[in-house]
Amino acid sequence: MLITKEIEVASEKENFRKIMDQVFPGVWASNIPGRAKNALPVQIRLKEGGQPVRVKQYPLKKEDIEGVSPIIENFLQLGLLRECQSDFNTPILPVKKPGGSYRLVQDLRAVNKVTEDLYPVVANPYTLLTRLTPELTWFTVLDLKDAFFCLPLHEASQKIFAFEWESPKTGRKTQLTWCVLPQGYKNSPTIFGEQLAKDLESWEPPPGEGQLLQYVDDLLIATRTQETCVDWTVSLLNFLGPQGYGVSQKKAQMVRQTVIYLGYEVSAGQRTLGQDHKEAICQTPKPQTV
Repeated sequence: MLITKEIEVASEKENFRKIMDQVFPGVWASNIPGRAKNALPVQIRLKEGGQPVRVKQYPLKKEDIEGVSPIIENFLQLGLLRECQSDFNTPILPVKKPGGSYRLVQDLRAVNKVTEDLYPVVANPYTLLTRLTPELTWFTVLDLKDAFFCLPLHEASQKIFAFEWESPKTGRKTQLTWCVLPQGYKNSPTIFGEQLAKDLESWEPPPGEGQLLQYVDDLLIATRTQETCVDWTVSLLNFLGPQGYGVSQKKAQMVRQTVIYLGYEVSAGQRTLGQDHKEAICQTPKPQTV
């Protein structure tokens, strides 16, 4: 069993080397989000009778403000955020990660109520996986990093996502807003998923039997042979990079016989709940009423 595992690890390392030797380095995500080259600026429309929403900023702890400040400064420098004056306002909530770093979260529930609904054409994960046939035994999973930030937001729609910010360095208060499709907006997964699907239509996979699945910004390659999986992985990565998308190298699972995709453990002809999902279910409190 140990020898088999060592062989698998050696094979993964060799496949990784083959792929890295052939892939355009710019496809791997950096601290600078990509920009989908074929995407038009996204326009957001209010529902009929929809009015600007004004939700005051929650009081924030000093450490949380200081923790999220470098993120906001970086986003301003990259052009993801800009200063504005808007009749809209919704609060931000800095979230501290287990490692001590911060994530910028915006409470867009009020905005989600007044903006038009789009029909969600996102597939059900389990239904999506039924497209995999038992002959497909080699897999690659690619995760697009900061995917929504790849799509520009139309200038007329940017004011909808404004929030209040007070610089901890200067004490200056201002409003900032997004220049790109924000996380937390109800239609972002649908809008991004449709744009990526449209772009992927022009990708031509190399010869060999296989299948490409897409769920918003998560991609799965499934092929019959190991060699075909390498070829498809290289081809898709070299397609995504020039299209303006960045792939997380850290999260990539390349040319394996078992992968985790959308919370499922996927192998030849099988799909079962991944360990993280199982643990989450086990930790769910028992219902107190029947």
